[in-house]
Amino acid sequence: MENITLKPATQKDKATVVDIDYQLNKVEHIKLKRAEKITRAILNNECNIILLDNITIGFVLFNYSFFDQGWIELIIIAEAYTGKGIGGQVFNLICKQCKTAKVFTSTNRSNIQMQKALTKAGFTFAGKLIGLDEGDPELFYFKNAIE
Repeated sequence: MENITLKPATQKDKATVVDIDYQLNKVEHIKLKRAEKITRAILNNECNIILLDNITIGFVLFNYSFFDQGWIELIIIAEAYTGKGIGGQVFNLICKQCKTAKVFTSTNRSNIQMQKALTKAGFTFAGKLIGLDEGDPELFYFKNAIE
């Protein structure tokens, strides 16, 4: 399999990262002000680019803002590379670098692909929260970072 690595994003990577997100879902990118979110994450050293054999194919926003636990806020992989197990490899890399005992993340109930990826990567369902997105509860997952 190809070599998947993470590298801290810098200002030089910003345009590429923003474009990957924009190309995946233009409406959500604009509505959720993702360019601003990505910029803040890069400035706070909370954005890693996902490299496939040294080619940028996505990014992951990771921090400790969820009850001081490791938190995958967002993972975006370019459409041409989804469904190939890359997300699972990224989850494992994040868990290896995490400074807390657990890594948490969430996804909408409607995002079946992400739920399957999380389960396959060894994440455990932790609960759901209603009220964030009308009619589409947020599902929370966690994984022990140190195994």
